[in-house]
Amino acid sequence: MIKVGGATLFQPDGFERQLRSVLGKYEIAQVWLLVGGGDLVETMRTAHRIYPKLDEEEMHWRCIELLDHTWAIAKEIFPSNQATGSREDLERATQMQAVPGVNWVRVSSFYSRSTCGLIPSPWLPKCDWSTTSDTLAWLLGKIIEADRVILMKQCECDPTWTIAEAARRGVVDPELARLVEAEPGFGQIIELKRFD
Repeated sequence: MIKVGGATLFQPDGFERQLRSVLGKYEIAQVWLLVGGGDLVETMRTAHRIYPKLDEEEMHWRCIELLDHTWAIAKEIFPSNQATGSREDLERATQMQAVPGVNWVRVSSFYSRSTCGLIPSPWLPKCDWSTTSDTLAWLLGKIIEADRVILMKQCECDPTWTIAEAARRGVVDPELARLVEAEPGFGQIIELKRFD
């Protein structure tokens, strides 16, 4: 399972080239892809800083809805042989035998206001700014029982850092560090990689 930082969508020639390079290493595997929000979500953070009276939980869910748009854009730019757009699609995909290729996963297929009740409480992230698409990638990895969760980053990162250290440095969100601490076994399969 690979989480692609949304920042790559907003860089000329970054997304396709960098993603093709990464996926070349997994040609015979089934790769579940999740894309972040990038500048689209950052504008919501800016709006909340300017207007702090806006409800933080509502802002969280607005950002989750924006991830539907980055998902649609990503799969249009980089077509795949599968796309998981709904809860039913996700259930079907997890029950089928793994098919080599790329599966773009829509966040709302596993994490939305209506699906929170289906997520085991120890896995449920906070509905605030401490949760980003890094945490959502961890959650998807738990749901699909991924062998590995790779967080592709645009910023400097060291694959030897623990998730707690990466969170202290602002490379991943603090909610991911909290959840990994609560589920240490699954935290061991998370890898940080920098897009070239």
